[in-house]
Amino acid sequence: MSKPPDVAIKLSDTLTLCEYQSPKNGSFGWWLYDNTRGMNLAMRAATEQAAFVEALEYYQYRTAMVEAELNSLKEKVDKFVSQFCPEDDNDY
Repeated sequence: MSKPPDVAIKLSDTLTLCEYQSPKNGSFGWWLYDNTRGMNLAMRAATEQAAFVEALEYYQYRTAMVEAELNSLKEKVDKFVSQFCPEDDNDY
């Protein structure tokens, strides 16, 4: 959106909830902006609550994806390291 929001609620130092309105059509919806990510977590949500749910669902999705990538990397590192380290601690 190029114009400033009609309603801006600063929820914290890093989160802002905004509503944009049209004189003809009413609300364009609610946006939830995360300053730490530099992005909107919710866009054009019908209600404030829907914006929070959209943001939570996005974080659930991202968390699951990052955890899967981390687990995959950990498996690769463990496999690589196991080539050089004995599996049994008593082998030292």
